[in-house]
Amino acid sequence: MRDSAGYSLPHTGQSVEMIYNLFSRQDMESHRLSAYLQDTYRLRTLWGRFIFTGGLRASYWGFNKETLISPRASISFIPAANEQITTRLAGGLYYQAPFYKELRDTVCDAANNYVVQLNRNIKSQRSIHVVLGGDYSFRALDRPFKFTAELYYKKLDHLIPYEVDNLRVWYSGQNEAKGYAAGLDMKLFGQFVPGVDSWLTFSLMKTQEEINGVKLPRPTDQRYSVGLYFQDYVPRFPKYKFSLRAIFADGLPVGSPRKGRQAGYFRAPAYKRVDIGASRILVGGEDKLLQKGVLRHLKSVWIGIDVFNLFDISNVNSYYWVTDITNAQYAVPNYLTRRQINLRLSIDF
Repeated sequence: MRDSAGYSLPHTGQSVEMIYNLFSRQDMESHRLSAYLQDTYRLRTLWGRFIFTGGLRASYWGFNKETLISPRASISFIPAANEQITTRLAGGLYYQAPFYKELRDTVCDAANNYVVQLNRNIKSQRSIHVVLGGDYSFRALDRPFKFTAELYYKKLDHLIPYEVDNLRVWYSGQNEAKGYAAGLDMKLFGQFVPGVDSWLTFSLMKTQEEINGVKLPRPTDQRYSVGLYFQDYVPRFPKYKFSLRAIFADGLPVGSPRKGRQAGYFRAPAYKRVDIGASRILVGGEDKLLQKGVLRHLKSVWIGIDVFNLFDISNVNSYYWVTDITNAQYAVPNYLTRRQINLRLSIDF
């Protein structure tokens, strides 16, 4: 039931009606059969080492009488001239079988009464993957580093579109969309400070779907993301460690519930967050002061404190939609937790 300033919507002036209701009574029984086969072959040549991996997955689902054959393969090459470099090419045909909410179709009458029907003709969502990537291990500042990059493209079809209503996900129940996802992921991992690991990531992505001839960004279309994790310690007191975590990512597309993004959409604000932390090792380090009694049987004990969301940023998690008597809708943001202080104790046996 939807209320707006004392009015029950939809407002008729004569009766009280529901804006939305859903009725369902279902008995569902199904059987699944699946098998998977994979093998790896290694070949050493004058140019370097090749690693071939191939696999085949087969499955059958009794609910929709669907038989799926999903092949995938990858090839990796490590050149003899520089074994710190690894390149790889992978591809395959992948399926995602629908869950209950995805195969749940609904029929609506003129009074917004919804009745659930199970779509027994539903098909698994399909994706053709092609991934080109590589790793490069090297030393800089007399410390080890590793750089990884992957470029990917996924052709998507048999998609089941969905919309997000606050924290609820509504699926159309039909294979009525097709689309693609393409992007680039990069990560630099290493010891920016001797003895402790840190990393820096950068990602670009574009994912789009076509519904009834209309091209729209998918709900997961996060166009960019930058992440950082950095560790440090006091050189003369290595038992004290400090960490910095940061992320900056694009907002996701948002549309009004049950109208679909075809009726219009906007993007949520970008996600921004910085965390800092400090910790001290009590057992397992060079300090032997606390390594007495029962504590000497522990591998390590750390105590630390973290400040999550250091700058107290109000990040939007979702939207609560408010409708007035004229059927205009307003998106009211729901915010994630702001600054928090966390005390932690980590014990390794």
